[in-house]
Amino acid sequence: MIKDTKISAKKTQKNAKTLSEIGLYNQKVSEFLDNNPLTPIAQHAIKNFNDTAQRNRLTDGQYNQAVEEFNNAHGLILLKKGNIYNDTKYYSYINYPYLDTKAIKATMDNYRAYVYQYNKQAEKINQEIRDYNQTQVINHYSLTEAQKKRKMEFIKANNSLFVWEYNKVVELENKKDPILPKRRVAKVITAIELTFQVLVHFYTSQLRERNAYLRVLNRPTSTLKNSLPKLRLNQKNLADHTMNGIPRFDFVKRTAKNHVKRLREAGILVNYKKINSKQPIQVNFNRNILVILDGNPPKSQTPNFKGFNTSIKKSLHDNRELDYINLKLNKIRDCAKSTDLNKSGSKPENYVAKEFYGKFLKENFQRTEAVSTPCARPALKNSQDEKNSPGPAEIQKILPGFLKKSTKSTQNKGHVVLTENFLSRIEDEKKLAQKLADGQYNYYTPLPYSYLERVANYGAISFDDFKRVLIQDFIKSAAKIWRNHTVFAGSWKNAINQIKKQIFVRVQSKEALIENLKQYRWRINWARNWFAQNTDIKALFPSLYFEKNRTESCEIGFAGTRRFWLKNLAKKKQLAKKNKEANYNANKRKRRKLEEALNKFNNGQYTHKQLFNYVQNNLPHRYLEVLRHRLDKNKFA
Repeated sequence: MIKDTKISAKKTQKNAKTLSEIGLYNQKVSEFLDNNPLTPIAQHAIKNFNDTAQRNRLTDGQYNQAVEEFNNAHGLILLKKGNIYNDTKYYSYINYPYLDTKAIKATMDNYRAYVYQYNKQAEKINQEIRDYNQTQVINHYSLTEAQKKRKMEFIKANNSLFVWEYNKVVELENKKDPILPKRRVAKVITAIELTFQVLVHFYTSQLRERNAYLRVLNRPTSTLKNSLPKLRLNQKNLADHTMNGIPRFDFVKRTAKNHVKRLREAGILVNYKKINSKQPIQVNFNRNILVILDGNPPKSQTPNFKGFNTSIKKSLHDNRELDYINLKLNKIRDCAKSTDLNKSGSKPENYVAKEFYGKFLKENFQRTEAVSTPCARPALKNSQDEKNSPGPAEIQKILPGFLKKSTKSTQNKGHVVLTENFLSRIEDEKKLAQKLADGQYNYYTPLPYSYLERVANYGAISFDDFKRVLIQDFIKSAAKIWRNHTVFAGSWKNAINQIKKQIFVRVQSKEALIENLKQYRWRINWARNWFAQNTDIKALFPSLYFEKNRTESCEIGFAGTRRFWLKNLAKKKQLAKKNKEANYNANKRKRRKLEEALNKFNNGQYTHKQLFNYVQNNLPHRYLEVLRHRLDKNKFA
């Protein structure tokens, strides 16, 4: 915002005043009195009314209510009491424009209300257009060849106009010869609502990038309310817009262009601007629809008054005795050798903050600990005050919850509950085998890794108990393979014994247990998917499937799935290497684009604004920061 604009904004705010409800009512009364002079009878009635109001000592609210009743009976001849103008100040600019979720929702609600009214108006106008074409326009088949030719030339010349402009031109042309019918006003269909919503999200993202860029440059983010930043739009990007890799629309660029044109025709998008085919179009939202917020409200621009700063406090002393106590306390706090202030800078346990007990400071404040340092003075002694002064237990009851001293049991309560809940998952192996046979874990959800890491870090659990829970969690996850098979409890019990000897071998830490569990879960899920695809092959019983010696893939055992896990790791490494190379090449291409744009700027082909628009529209947002550093480097080179 330039300096002149700020000055005009200040003048606008200072001079702008809006009438309150009382002001609007009194304005109607003044207009009525200008056209209807008071009669003697009305003057006498006003005098009696004022005398009665003064005698009954009416408040402003009661007086205004009585004025309304009087004016309803005698006409608008009495004024109300109160503020004529609103106290709220008007600001002609926004410091930090942005939209949040609530603002987007309010914008969509305004859009639906606007479209509803627009479509209702379109129905009435279309009926008038039909009547006009049937009654005042000559039928096309009754036209002469010269009239048909002139009609085609007119349509070709004005075909790009909106329907409102086109119909106005048709009316002027039909004054010569009524050969041109008006066009029907198209409604805003429901499918365009999704397009408008995506445009609002585009605008939200562009505002965020604009504000971040201006803050990096240490430039103000303010903008005039009647000159908001424009939405930069490319119909190709709109048609190809995706969310999480899924296309949002099922139409092409031409359909996107038609949707934008319909929004412009309905007055939802205004101030359309197109530079050329290489630059995106620029457009504003209708201010009656768009709800834009200010993240940093404007400061008051009244020069004669200073804002009230609550951080500035003044100490006013009532008497010398209280002043002496304050000086004594400050000296004790400032003493480096004070023994009762050595607890990491904290105050003593039975010290009562004078902010909470200021008015009882003289009567109740007593120090209960002896101070043996040379800089401390002896405390005031009063036997009656000692009896009435609150003790540590009473002070703990009076203090707010966040100032109360937390006990060790309260601090560790969450860790104790975490440990107890985790240990409660350990089951007896015979009962677990029976539950597996009954199918209770056929749809079991494994424990999340985040939960296991939290237990490993904060729970008071031994390594063996942690390992037992993970083994049983893996067994429950494996039960999905035999979801459609009948397996007896004895087979499950033998499988449990084999799994305990087969997995988590030579693991010495809880973190390593979690990493190994990721491998075992992947292998069991791979086996489950393989059996689901090969329905002609049934899985062996668990006691046979988990045998240690079934390492070959033809033996269809769990031990044979290790080679597929190793292949998966190798594939991941290869994919990560490819992604790294692709990212390197992509960054190289982007850096080359930035260098080409800077060369054009240095050669005079780009202005500063064109350079900024190119980087903003064709490169990631972080390149705006790179551009700023490059420009600063060239400036001081």
